[in-house]
Amino acid sequence: MDSFLKKWLAICGVLMGNMAMGFSFSLINTNLDSIQHALGATLAQLQWIINIYGIFIASTLVTMGRLGDIFGRKRVYLIGIILFAISMLGGGLAVNPEMIIGFQAIYGLAGAILLPLSQAMLIDLYPEEKKSTAIGMWSSSGGITLAMGPIIGGVILNFFSWRSIFLINLPFALLGFILTWLFARESKTEGESTKLDWPGVFLLTLCIGVFILATIQSSVWSTWLILSLYGLSVLSLILLLVVEKRVAMPIIREELFKNRMFLLCCLGNFCMIAFFWAGIFLIPLYIQKHLGFSPMQAGLMMLAFSVPIGLISPVSGYFYDKIGPRRLIFIGFILMIFSSFIQFYFSHTISPFLLVLATAGLGLGISLIITPTTTGALFALSKNFAGIASGTFVTIQEIGGSMGLAVTVTVVRMQGEFVQGFHNGMLVLLIVSMVGLFSAIVMPKRKVLEPAQ
Repeated sequence: MDSFLKKWLAICGVLMGNMAMGFSFSLINTNLDSIQHALGATLAQLQWIINIYGIFIASTLVTMGRLGDIFGRKRVYLIGIILFAISMLGGGLAVNPEMIIGFQAIYGLAGAILLPLSQAMLIDLYPEEKKSTAIGMWSSSGGITLAMGPIIGGVILNFFSWRSIFLINLPFALLGFILTWLFARESKTEGESTKLDWPGVFLLTLCIGVFILATIQSSVWSTWLILSLYGLSVLSLILLLVVEKRVAMPIIREELFKNRMFLLCCLGNFCMIAFFWAGIFLIPLYIQKHLGFSPMQAGLMMLAFSVPIGLISPVSGYFYDKIGPRRLIFIGFILMIFSSFIQFYFSHTISPFLLVLATAGLGLGISLIITPTTTGALFALSKNFAGIASGTFVTIQEIGGSMGLAVTVTVVRMQGEFVQGFHNGMLVLLIVSMVGLFSAIVMPKRKVLEPAQ
C-alpha cells in the first residue's frame, strides 16, 4: 500500500478516538433531559452521570499516558477503544440511572486512554517542524465533533429512543479500532526507565479523585466529612510531592511546571473547559425544561454554539501561526464573558435572539481558545514523553471540567428555583472567564516555543 495512504489511514484511526470522545460527550450532555424523562433520574443523578466520568478521567489520565509511554501507545490505545465500546453499549442497554453512572465510570477510563494517547500518537506521525499542524488537527477534530453532538442528538431523538445517543457511537469505536490496528505504528518512550511510579500513581489518583468527590458532594454530605475529604486530598498531594522527588521516573514531571507558557496555557484551558462542561450541561436543560423546546428544537437552537466551533476550530491553528496564542485566547475569553453576562439575564420568557447570541458567543470563545492553549502548551514538551506530558495537560483540562461542573451545578442546586440558580451559576462562570482572561494578559508574547528536548 502507498505510504502516503497508509499514513492518512493511520491518522484517521488515531483521530477516531478523540472524535468519538468529543461526539459522545456532547451527545450525552446535551440530551440528559431525555434520559431524565425516560428513567426518572433526579438532577443529582444527572450530575453524577457526568461527574463520575470526570472523576475517573481526571484521576487516571497521567497514569494512562505513562502506561502508553512504557508499554506502547498503540497497544494501550486499542484497549481504550474497547473500553469505550463497552461503556457505550452498557449505557445504551441501561435500565436505570445507576447503570448509566456505572458505565460512565468505564467511559472515563476510556477517555483517560484515548485523549492523551491519540494526541501523542498523532504528534509522532509528524516531523518536529509540523508538530503544530498535528496539534491543531487533534484539537479541531475534537472541537468539530463536540459541536456535532447537540444537533445530531436532536435529530436522532426525533426518530429513535434515548438509547440511540449511546449506541450510535459503536461504529466510531469499530472503525477506529480497525484503522489503528492495521495502519498505525507502535511508539513508546526510548532510552528511559520502563518502571512505573506506582506510589505516585496511587497518591495522584487519590488526591484528584477525593478532591473532585468532595466538591461534588459539598452541598449534600456533612461539613466534617467534606472537610475530612479535602484534608485527605491535601495530605495525598503533600506525600506525592515528597515521593516524586525520590523516584527515578516520577509520574509528575517537574520540568513541565517550570515552563511559564505551559502553566498559563493549562490555566486558560482549565477555565475554558470549566465553562464548557457547565454550560453544555445547563443550557440544554434550560432550553428544554424551562422554555419547553423539544430535543430537536433544542438541537437547532444549539447550532449557534456548534457552528462556530465547527467552522473556526479547524483554522485557528493558522491564526496561531500568524499572531500567536495570546491574542486569540484573550478574544476568546472576552466572548465567554459576554456570553455569561447575557445568560445572567435569562428568564422564563427569554427571546430566541438573546439565546442565540449567548450560545454563539460561547461557541466562538471556545473555538478561539481550544487550539491555541493546546498548541502553546505542547510546544514545550519533549517528544519522548509525549504520553505523560499530554496526559498532564489533559488532566488539568479535565479537572477544570469536573470542577466547573461540580461547583456551578452545586450553586444552581442551592436555589429552590432553577432560573435563579441558573443566574447564580452564571456568576461563577463569569469569574472563571475573568481568570482565563488574566492568563491571556500575562502570557508570553512569543508565537511559538522551541520544543523541549
